Amino acid sequence: MIASDIRLFDVSARDGLQNEPGAAALSVADKVEFITRLVAAGLTRIEAGSFVKPSAVPAMANSAEVAAALAPMQAAHPEVIFSYLVPNLKGLERARAIGAKEVAVFLAVSEEFSRANINQGVEDAFTAIAPVIAQAVAGGVRVRGYISTVFGYDDMAFSPDAVATRAKQLLGMGCYEVSLGDTTGIGSPGMVGELVRALQDVGIALEHVAMHFHDTFGKAIGNVAASYALGIRSFDAAAGGLGGCPYANSPKGNLRLEDLLAWCSAQGIGCGVTDAAALAKASGFMLGRLGKAA
Repeated sequence: MIASDIRLFDVSARDGLQNEPGAAALSVADKVEFITRLVAAGLTRIEAGSFVKPSAVPAMANSAEVAAALAPMQAAHPEVIFSYLVPNLKGLERARAIGAKEVAVFLAVSEEFSRANINQGVEDAFTAIAPVIAQAVAGGVRVRGYISTVFGYDDMAFSPDAVATRAKQLLGMGCYEVSLGDTTGIGSPGMVGELVRALQDVGIALEHVAMHFHDTFGKAIGNVAASYALGIRSFDAAAGGLGGCPYANSPKGNLRLEDLLAWCSAQGIGCGVTDAAALAKASGFMLGRLGKAA
């Protein structure tokens, strides 16, 4: 198997948990145990929490405490990057206070989704996030950008050129990578091809692009295969398929990391997971804490 041909970014401990009923009741110890198990499986890029208003996302209210508890693991595993979502400069300040090496910012191309999710229109949101990215980069913190609704939404048809323009904008601001989210799971391999061509047409190197698929209609793995064939090598997924999106019009779980691992194995592609059994135990642990079937 080829070593680390695909770069996995596990989003289950933030994007996954924040959208799971009952996750607000999870203790710091529960989250740290879950993340510890993900690291034991070989994952090195893990979204560990977010610094948003606790009232807005109760499930992430203890992210600072989680980060503090992860400090010994971080010291023992310097190769592991824990990422934290920040919505603004205050969030960045909180992330820097716990020594975050990486933060993420979240935007969309749909006006309707953007206003529902972050209470700003698309243009205002991109303008507001620029100083956040600039200050993070100036302080030595890497920034990952998320763009959601990339294959369309209720208020907009699929526009690969619009997505490419916004992706280039985020990369130009200083993001090292832009993750393109199929928020409602409506993308198809053909649409993936159109999007990749649009990205290349504006001069974006695919090494700076990740794909984030939801499995709403069972098309996630087909879209991964299409993306991989076109040169994409970075993919988001969630252990146990945790999460979805409370603001999307057809929310369902993220692409299951286990499904992505199985596809990689079938193709003879390495993805950095060194212990599939440990990954299964991690998923089972958290699904059990949430009262869900594994």
